[in-house]
Amino acid sequence: MTSCEAQINLYFLVLPDSVLLDVAGPAEVFQYAQRLGFANFNLKFIGPVKQVRNSIGLDVRVDPLPSHIEPNSWLLCTGTVGKNVDLTSESITRIGHWFDRLAGQFSKFISICSGAVVFASLGIFSHRLCTTHHAHLDELRETDATSKVLDNRLFVVDGNVYSSAGISAGIDLALHLVQQTCGANCASQVARHMVLFSRRGPNDPSASPWLENRNHIHNSVHQVQDKIQENPTRMWALEELSELVGCSPRHLTRMFKDNTGITTREYIHNLRISLAMQLLQTTRWTIDDIAEHCGFDDPRQFRRLWARRYSQPPSAFRVNRIDQ
Repeated sequence: MTSCEAQINLYFLVLPDSVLLDVAGPAEVFQYAQRLGFANFNLKFIGPVKQVRNSIGLDVRVDPLPSHIEPNSWLLCTGTVGKNVDLTSESITRIGHWFDRLAGQFSKFISICSGAVVFASLGIFSHRLCTTHHAHLDELRETDATSKVLDNRLFVVDGNVYSSAGISAGIDLALHLVQQTCGANCASQVARHMVLFSRRGPNDPSASPWLENRNHIHNSVHQVQDKIQENPTRMWALEELSELVGCSPRHLTRMFKDNTGITTREYIHNLRISLAMQLLQTTRWTIDDIAEHCGFDDPRQFRRLWARRYSQPPSAFRVNRIDQ
C-alpha cells in the first residue's frame, strides 16, 4: 500500500460567492484519502473575509489569510458565481497583497473553475499551460496574455501548476493529485468509496490502469479488482477469483466483462504493463528483468502486450516519456 506520510497542508482560498461544489468536491477527495489511511492532508479554508456566502446561499466561516505558510503547502483557489470575476474588488486586492509576500512558500498551485482567473491575475499562469470553465476561457486569456490557455480540457498540468474546468472537473483533478501523491491504489480506493467515474477527454492526462475499468457499481467485480490490485504479478486462477465472490468461473467471466468491458486476464495485463512503466522510469533494469518481475510469461509476451497499448517500444519510453 502506497501512502504519503509527510503532512501536506492544503489551503483552500475561498472567495465570496464561491461555488460550493468547487470547494466541497475536491475537499472530500482529499479527506477520503485521509480517512482511508493513505494520506496526511491537513485542509485549511482561508479567505479575504471571515464569512463568505457561497453559491447556494450558505454562509461559511473561514480563517483569515495567514501570515505564515508551513513547509509542503499547496494553494487551491476555487471558482465564484457570475459571468466574470471582479478583479477590482477589495477581496481580490487583499489576496494580491497577501500573495505577493507568501507566493514562494507554496509548492503547488491548483485552480478550480474560474479560480484560474484569480491565479492569472496573480501571475501564476505566466507562460504556463492552463484551462478553466468554458465560460471563462476568453476572460482567462485577457487577464494574462502570456498564459497558454487550452480549450476542451478537464484539467491541465504544467509543472507544479494545476488547473481544471468547472465544476466537477475539480474532483477529477483532485483524484489525479491523490494518485500522483499517494499512489494509484489510494486513488482507486477513494474513487470507489465516492462512486466516482474517472473521465478523460482525448487530450487530457491519461488515467492510470488502476482507475480504468472501474466505472461501475458492481460490488463483486470491485472485490475481484481489489484482490488483483493487491498483487497483480501473481498467477491468478479464475477459479480462485470466482470463489472469492461466491460464483462460478463462467459467471465471473461474464459479470466481469459486462461491467468493465474487458476480461480478467486483460485487466491483469494492464496492471502489469503499468508496473513495467514505473520500473522503466525509475530503474535501470533490463527489459527481461522487468518482464519477469511484473509476472509476464517471457519478454516476448511483455513486448507484444506493450505494443497493443503504445506505438513505441519500452526502450523508447525509458528515454522519452511517451505521451500516455
